[in-house]
Amino acid sequence: NGKKPMAAIVGGSKVSSKITVLEALLDKCDKVIIGGGMVFTFLKAKGFNVGTSLVEDDFVDTAKEVLAKAEKLGKEILLPIDIVIADKFDAEAETKVVSAEEIPDGWMGLDNGP
Repeated sequence: NGKKPMAAIVGGSKVSSKITVLEALLDKCDKVIIGGGMVFTFLKAKGFNVGTSLVEDDFVDTAKEVLAKAEKLGKEILLPIDIVIADKFDAEAETKVVSAEEIPDGWMGLDNGP
């Protein structure tokens, strides 16, 4: 057990491979910062449109449970406030930065924004 307050950063593309770690971190940390592709599963769990972003639909309810557990414990899950999006997954794609809460239909989130 480290000194408080304690934060952890978790990234990667899949919630499914990190759920056990996320659950354990909520018991130990005051804040958990989530990045990478798994952000889109959490954004969808919060009810936001994620366009064609990579989402583990089978784990949206699990993400909701993690968010609820954090709230119950008085912990904070931090998600990006802006996202780099593209109109296709291609080196020639059009890209832009938008609010994490405003990913338009037909666009995919690629990464955390600046």
